[in-house]
Amino acid sequence: MASFTPARALLLLTGGLTCLLAATGGLLGALVGGTVVGLLAALAAATAGATASVLVRRRALADFGAAQQRAGARGYAEGIAHGVLVQVAAYEAAVFPRSGPSGVTPEERAARRSLAYRMAAVDEVPETVRKAAADALALLDRADRTAAEEALTELAAMVRREYARL
Repeated sequence: MASFTPARALLLLTGGLTCLLAATGGLLGALVGGTVVGLLAALAAATAGATASVLVRRRALADFGAAQQRAGARGYAEGIAHGVLVQVAAYEAAVFPRSGPSGVTPEERAARRSLAYRMAAVDEVPETVRKAAADALALLDRADRTAAEEALTELAAMVRREYARL
């Protein structure tokens, strides 16, 4: 069975409406003027329905394509913003390890710091998220635990606000 995509649903809908229009035209034509008029009315209604179906489908499919591109771009940017949040949180875990001061090696801390800064610098990250990440990274570099936790909370809230589903 073929997958049920929006394009297929539109094809089935417009095809069904065209058939309904042809049947209605045929019945009304037959009631008004007999068999020949009914056939001509059905043919005219089917032609009008098929023409309208083609025009509607062409426009709708163009809109579907544009909507898919917008959704893809938004999803990519949202994924990047969440990646920034994850990398900043990973850097926080390296700065303030739960297992104590010797729980993370300096090399691992430097690697996590580097990755967090590189991720925050990606062009697709929205400016508001980038600024919140920069604030959090600066506080993590200073090892100010309470301010860094607040900044990380603000970063998480910023990512959530930026991509809230309406």
